[in-house]
Amino acid sequence: MEKIEEIISLIDSHEKKETKNVFLKYIKKWPWFVVLCALGVAAGYYIYLNSPNTYKVQSRILIKKDDNSLSAVFSSNNPIMAMGKKANIENQIGILKSYTLYRKALKNLNWETSWYRKELLYDAELYKQPPFELKVPPNGINAQNTTIEIIALNDREYSMKAEGTTHQNGPLQTIAIETTQKFGEPYYNEFFNFTINKGDGKTGQKYLLRFNDINTLTTQYLAKTKIELVDLNSDLISISIEGEKPYKEADFINELNRVFIDFGMENKNENSENSVKFIDSQLARIKSSLGTAEEKFSNYRKNNQVMNLGQEAQLIYEKLEEIEQEQYLTQLQIDYYTDLQQYLDNSKKIEEMVNPSVIGITDQNLNGMLAKLMDLYSRREVLSYSVQDKNPTLIVIEKEIKVTRDGLEETLKNQLKATISKKESMQERYTSIQSRLKKLPETEKKLIGIQREFDLNNELYTYMLQKKAEASITKASIAPEVQVIDEALVEAAVQTGPNMVKNVGAGFVGGFAIPFIIITLLSFFNNKIETREEIEKESRIPVLDGIIQHKYKVKLPVIHHPRSGIAESFRGVKSNLNAILERPGSKVVSINSLIPGEGKSFISSNFSAILTKTKKKVLLIGADLHKPTLHTYLGVDETDGLSNYFAGEKSYEEILSATSIENLYFIQAGPIPKNPSDLIDSVKFENLINRARKVFDYIIIDNAPLLLVPDAVLTSRFSDVSLFILRINHSHKEQIKQINKTVEFNKIERSAILINEAPDRGYGYGNKYWKKGYGEYKHKMSIA
Repeated sequence: MEKIEEIISLIDSHEKKETKNVFLKYIKKWPWFVVLCALGVAAGYYIYLNSPNTYKVQSRILIKKDDNSLSAVFSSNNPIMAMGKKANIENQIGILKSYTLYRKALKNLNWETSWYRKELLYDAELYKQPPFELKVPPNGINAQNTTIEIIALNDREYSMKAEGTTHQNGPLQTIAIETTQKFGEPYYNEFFNFTINKGDGKTGQKYLLRFNDINTLTTQYLAKTKIELVDLNSDLISISIEGEKPYKEADFINELNRVFIDFGMENKNENSENSVKFIDSQLARIKSSLGTAEEKFSNYRKNNQVMNLGQEAQLIYEKLEEIEQEQYLTQLQIDYYTDLQQYLDNSKKIEEMVNPSVIGITDQNLNGMLAKLMDLYSRREVLSYSVQDKNPTLIVIEKEIKVTRDGLEETLKNQLKATISKKESMQERYTSIQSRLKKLPETEKKLIGIQREFDLNNELYTYMLQKKAEASITKASIAPEVQVIDEALVEAAVQTGPNMVKNVGAGFVGGFAIPFIIITLLSFFNNKIETREEIEKESRIPVLDGIIQHKYKVKLPVIHHPRSGIAESFRGVKSNLNAILERPGSKVVSINSLIPGEGKSFISSNFSAILTKTKKKVLLIGADLHKPTLHTYLGVDETDGLSNYFAGEKSYEEILSATSIENLYFIQAGPIPKNPSDLIDSVKFENLINRARKVFDYIIIDNAPLLLVPDAVLTSRFSDVSLFILRINHSHKEQIKQINKTVEFNKIERSAILINEAPDRGYGYGNKYWKKGYGEYKHKMSIA
């Protein structure tokens, strides 16, 4: 149980270290955050001062929907009826958002051109305040969406500049114009055709002219207009736009409302107009027939001296008149049912159908389904301009159309069957009456035929006149479903921007985010070691307390600043090594690095110097025969050394020399030979180490970089411990694995990793504590 708790504690400690390192990575760059946040705040405030005012203009409309006979039966709280109501509102909103209505509203407003004044950070639109008078010929064509820069040079001339591309003449063409024109003089070329007259524009001020494309404007207003329900349970719709010119946005919203209302009225009036057109066509035909029948009836009575029919003839006449009128209307109904069956899937033809009541069809179910189907077809057409096929509202309408169409088709089959049966029954009655008519005298028989034709046309004419009056009344009584509750008023516009808090806040967030992102990206793509924990995580050998960073401009800070933090960090390394090398006697330490620049020579020289402070004799050997630099740290000239010893030119005693530091002796690398690696003799080096062990307490070997030459592997065989230097923010992460492989392959028994430029953790009387009152030594120790 204790082991488990210990493991959990170690895991928690490791996670805390990693979290701490992540924060430290950003905290170290705090000047970046301060500077960029300050710049961001300044930029945000500058943008706030130079940004245009924006306003929100709003209108509210009410969608009125008369309850039908079915909905009146149910309670208003019925969820089914509530769903229908909601669907109607959503359909109206869908129609209101349609591309067609927006385009029509913009065409009505006639926004063919726009003028702007060039400001520092934006272009201020001059709505209904043009700086110059622009005249375009009736047939003049100008490139759209191309900005023309105009500057009045004086009262007579202006400069014009235009750059862009256009498809005006077919293929894509480049516009590049820069010229000077006179006011009132027509300007004409392949792209433009207009005249500019002097106006109120200031001389020297830069103005912009743009010929607008109606489709581009429509897309822009579709994006910026916000349409939504005022409340989920209400029938009120809010239409709002945010823009720099409240007058312009108010004009658009009000025009959109008018177009929306007219659209609803047009759909309602279309059916009534079709009915009136149908009745007028019937009246024209009946009127012609009536005139002919009247003249024929009058001439027959005059020529045959017959004024009235007998009792039997009158009775037969009345029955014939009645049944022929019924036959006429019945045939109209059969034709209507037949046409309607053919047009069920044709929305255009369905819209052209007359109201069934015009021809005496009083079936409320059929009339209701036909009206609903026409309405659904109309909504689908409008929505198809602004939504995709998979839009939920469009899918619901498609389903409603299918259900309504199938129901109407079934009703039509039943009605057509019943009407045909009725016509056959009429035909039998008609045949019976005709047989009675044949028994009458010839004069009365002909008179009945002529009079029947006249009266039938007269009654049909009267019937159609009555239906026309009814259709006209119905058309006149149509009221819009939409009522504007609040028009878009400039006086009610609310200023929405610029917002100083938002601009400054956005600048601050941006200033904070930029260095955060940069540091994160640099860290992500950085393959260099940044923390001690990264080394401990991958290393298979011990990791010693590191050598901290220092700011001293000397080669041996442990001598010049013995009470400093870096001196204490070297003392910490000595304590760690004594713990590893428990056996008594002389100790040989091999100091290695994988690549140049990791501080191997700096650590070798300063570690050797710090060891002498305990009255120990220390020998520092420069074993890097390729690029020796160790002598520069000790402040001595380059003389004979190890290379001469290996070459047999010098003896051990001849290459050994004392330094200005008490108890510190030095064997230089010597002159650089032509083949350094081949020169190293393991037997001679072993003899050298054995002789040194008898005299010195510590022998420090400064080796060449391992990844460049294999010399360090040879010298490490005679060492008691091998230290591998890794420098923070210089050594690569892959080097940790390489050290593991080197130790395992060469079977180095004692080894450890020493971190160079580790973070300062406050060693003894170092920087952390010494600054609080102890101070550093005032005197400087010099190297003689």
